[in-house]
Amino acid sequence: MASAELDGESFDVVVLGTGLEEAILASSIAEAGKTVLHIDKNPYYGGSNASFSLSQLLEWATSRRDPRQTPLVEVHVNAGLSDTPTFVIATTQPISEDDTIKQLAQYATNPELLPQANAALENMLRSNREYAIELVPKVALCRGQLVELLIDCGIGEYVQFKGIENNYLLYNGKMERVPESKEDVFASTSLSLIEKRKLMKLLTTMNASAEQFADLIEGHRAEDFEQLLRSKFKLDGMLLDAVLYAVARVNGLVGASEGCERIRKYVMSIGRYGRMAYLCGMYGGGSEIAQAFCRLCAVSGGTYILNQQVSHIACESDGYVVRLDGATVRASRVVMSPTYDPEACSNGVVVSRAICILDRPVLGEDTSAMISYQKGKLVSLLYMTHATMAVPSGQSVIYAWATGSLAATKPLLIEALTQTINGQGNPLLTMFTETHELKHVDSNGFILTHSPDISIDLDSTVSAAYQTLARHFPFTK
Repeated sequence: MASAELDGESFDVVVLGTGLEEAILASSIAEAGKTVLHIDKNPYYGGSNASFSLSQLLEWATSRRDPRQTPLVEVHVNAGLSDTPTFVIATTQPISEDDTIKQLAQYATNPELLPQANAALENMLRSNREYAIELVPKVALCRGQLVELLIDCGIGEYVQFKGIENNYLLYNGKMERVPESKEDVFASTSLSLIEKRKLMKLLTTMNASAEQFADLIEGHRAEDFEQLLRSKFKLDGMLLDAVLYAVARVNGLVGASEGCERIRKYVMSIGRYGRMAYLCGMYGGGSEIAQAFCRLCAVSGGTYILNQQVSHIACESDGYVVRLDGATVRASRVVMSPTYDPEACSNGVVVSRAICILDRPVLGEDTSAMISYQKGKLVSLLYMTHATMAVPSGQSVIYAWATGSLAATKPLLIEALTQTINGQGNPLLTMFTETHELKHVDSNGFILTHSPDISIDLDSTVSAAYQTLARHFPFTK
């Protein structure tokens, strides 16, 4: 819809941003019978959960990203992970009529290497539409909050998923597969008989009845999670690391109660849709899921405008005045992503990420995998192929991320990527980014959503949406 058609209209709620959290909020509010205007300043859905073709990814890096949220992007083209970046993008430029390669040229670190880099990019861009690269890749627990919400809303059929068949731990330079079921435990050749018994005891305990599990938690509530695994279940070495980092995904100190809850959710997710605990979305999961909730909102009467800048929001006694390009609308409430607040700034939480597109499927063609690497801090990795429609056939992509600035964390990301690739493929394009969580200085009564966190699954986003609905929109389901 053109913004001019809305001039003078009033809505119960205006939602700014089409990330997953905003999309869940918009659909729930619209389903409750309220009028919703949902706006995105970008020409695509998904916000921070967006997925892109290759040209769109490079356009985002040069022109569309929020420099407050992602101040630095480094791009390696047809080069080793430790080589000098081909392009370093520390600023953004207005959208240009030039093609993607011409836009990148101004950020080259060595103009002499431009012809080689341009030729490699042109070759990749021949399959441009076959890429679905995610800014913030995340997965879904088979029995997690997101999957339950998709089922409850009846929109699970609009999103395609594929199971993540493998969960690996990088340990002492080797990639060890993490057993996920009793059958896997007994079939494992990397575990001794004693280790198998310890792991079976843990799995059985975490899969016990709710009453028995509650007793376990109550009896060890004051303990640290790692201490509990060592004392009660006698775990150590690789087995301890596998449970801590590949299953519970611990990154820092975690209490026994929280750690056990994480393992229980993981164990109870196995078997629902196969032998895996996690699902990944096809065609760029987070963006597709956000769009499914946007469709639900539209079916309930929500109005959508993409590629629409918001020039000003004024708080008045009877609500808000929202000025768009060519229109002014009124709203009783305004929900916004942090990137829509001109005063938003970093809250000090920094995550560095890598997207590594490879010339071959280094861990197998028809598969996907989660990989964990712990060295002072946890590095999470996701491996995807054409099986999830993430890259063209014959290629693969590995995502890696960890807390900390890019300057401090990039060597660790490279180390984790190098051990995962293990000489089996060559990077075609690698993009490193430094991402900051944004905070609002003065909310002015706006309802504020959250930047994506470091977790590997989308349940934290769903939890945040539920909390906002309960606090500000109690009339929703």
